[in-house]
Amino acid sequence: MLKGVFYIPLREAESMTKKTHTKGGLAGRTENEGRLHLLNDIRTSLAITADAAKLLIDLEKEKANPRKMELLKTMVENLDKINATLDAVKAVTGEGGVEGRVYFDIMNLIQQVCATHDILFLQRQLHYHISASADLPKVYANPEQILIVLSNLIANAIKYAPRNSDIEINVKEVNLRQGSGVEISIINTNEEFTEKNRYHILEKFYKDSTSGSSDGFSLAVCREIIQQSHGQLWVDIPSKGKVAFAFVLPCVEVKGGKPPNYHTFKYDITIANYEGITKKYGIEKGSLLLSQIEEYVRRLVRYPMDVVAAFEQSGTVSTIYETEEGNAPSVAARISEKLNSERFHIGKEPVEVTLQYRLSTLQ
Repeated sequence: MLKGVFYIPLREAESMTKKTHTKGGLAGRTENEGRLHLLNDIRTSLAITADAAKLLIDLEKEKANPRKMELLKTMVENLDKINATLDAVKAVTGEGGVEGRVYFDIMNLIQQVCATHDILFLQRQLHYHISASADLPKVYANPEQILIVLSNLIANAIKYAPRNSDIEINVKEVNLRQGSGVEISIINTNEEFTEKNRYHILEKFYKDSTSGSSDGFSLAVCREIIQQSHGQLWVDIPSKGKVAFAFVLPCVEVKGGKPPNYHTFKYDITIANYEGITKKYGIEKGSLLLSQIEEYVRRLVRYPMDVVAAFEQSGTVSTIYETEEGNAPSVAARISEKLNSERFHIGKEPVEVTLQYRLSTLQ
C-alpha cells in the first residue's frame, strides 16, 4: 500500500502554474484544450476566494454584524453557483466523452488535482492522505472530464471537513461486469451527516439546477460524467462521523455511452396506518417499528449503489436503486413479498401493519 501526506509549498504551486501557461502550457494546446485549462484556473481561483470569504464569516461572527454576515454568505453562495456553472460548461465543451477517452494513470490525475487545491487545504489546515493498491491498471475514460469529477469531490470534502482534520483518498482495483475497474473514494469527517442526508444527496442527482443548490448541480454533473464513462458514483457512510463519495471507472474500452435501459428507481414503502399506530403505542415505539422495516429493506437491497432511509413524519421507508428497466419491478416485488410475509411486533405484542408500495423512475 502506498500511503503518505502530499503537500506542495505555495511557491512551488505558483511555479507549476507559470509553467502550464508557457512551455507545454496554453501555447502547446489546442483551442479547446486551452478553454478547458482556463476554466479550471478560473474555478480554482473562485474556490480560493470563496474560502477566504468563509474565513471572514468566522471572524465576523465574533463582531456580530448581521449585515456583513448576510453579504458574505450571499457572496459565497454566488461563487459556488458560478463554480457549478463552470463545471457544466467544462463538461459540455470538453472533447466529447467518447472521442476523448484514452487509457491514463488515475493516480497522476489525483495528485494533480490535489496540488491545484493545495491553497484550500492550507487555509483550512487540512491534510490529505492518498492510499493506493500496488500496480493499479490504467483507467479508460476522458481525463478532462474525470478532472471535473475529482475537482468537485475534493472541493466538496474540503468544504465540509472540520478544520485541522484529515481527508482520505483511497484507490483500489475492483472487478466489474465488463472487466477490471478502479474505485476511488474520498472520505472526510462530518459528524452531522446521516443516512437521511445521504438519501437527499442522492435525490439531488436526479434534479436540475432550479433547486438553487450548487452542490446538487455539481454532483449531478459528476454523476452524468461517470455514467457516460460506464462507471458509477455513489455516497456512503463508511463509519460513524465519516462520509465517502466514491466512483468507479472501467479499465477496458466499453463501446457506446450510458446503457440505454439502465435507470434509477425510487421505491417507497409507506405504513398506511402509521398515525393510528403512533397514537396507540406512542411516537417512540412507532419509530422503532419503522426502523424494523428499514432494516428488513436494507438487507434486501444491493450495496453500495443503493440507499435506504426511513422518514418518521410520513411513516415511509424509501430506497433508491439502479438497474435495467425490466428488472425494477422484480427488485420491488422481492422487497414487498418479504415484508408481506413478516409478522411485526411492538415489544411482545403483535401489531397489524398495512403497507402501501409505490415504484417510480427518477430519471
